[in-house]
Amino acid sequence: MIDINLIPPALRKDGQGQANSLTINIPREVLLAVGSGVILLLLTVHFVLGLVWLISMGQLSVHNAQWQKLLPDKTILDGMNNESQDLRKKIGMISDITVKKSVLWAPKLNIISDTLPRGLWIRRMTLDKSGLSMEGSVVSKTQNEINNVGLFLSSLKQNDDFMKGFSSLEVNSIQKDKNNAVEVTEFTVMAKLNETRLK
Repeated sequence: MIDINLIPPALRKDGQGQANSLTINIPREVLLAVGSGVILLLLTVHFVLGLVWLISMGQLSVHNAQWQKLLPDKTILDGMNNESQDLRKKIGMISDITVKKSVLWAPKLNIISDTLPRGLWIRRMTLDKSGLSMEGSVVSKTQNEINNVGLFLSSLKQNDDFMKGFSSLEVNSIQKDKNNAVEVTEFTVMAKLNETRLK
């Protein structure tokens, strides 16, 4: 009996109904070469990545060393910046007290100087938002030191140019002390600004 089968031999089914498998014969040398190439490529990639990591760590160490050198200078600059901000605040406060409130301080300071009785002197003056504080001392061999302080305050209160802008002028504290057998009276006087000038 003649069997005619037009299906190509590669696609024909064998007796178990399975298609003939297509086999490729690759030489062993080629497989070894390809495997060696893949391994070599992986080793090269690993080496390059390790090299990149080492370079990055070296750069990080250099930057860290540079930062440590700059750290003292940065600390100094931060301190200067803080001082500058404090100075700006103080300048702003003084400007607020002197310029915005239109208080002429130079004439007032001249009046204080002209009004000082003999034996009384001002050691410190402090100007802030609440007003003008004066700390002083008085020495007198002929009359009571407290009377001299009262005379000083009375002269200032009677001067309209000085009291302009102030709501009150009072003694905050007064204390007697002896210095080498000489009685010295320490006092503090506060001239408060008007409430309208504080707003």
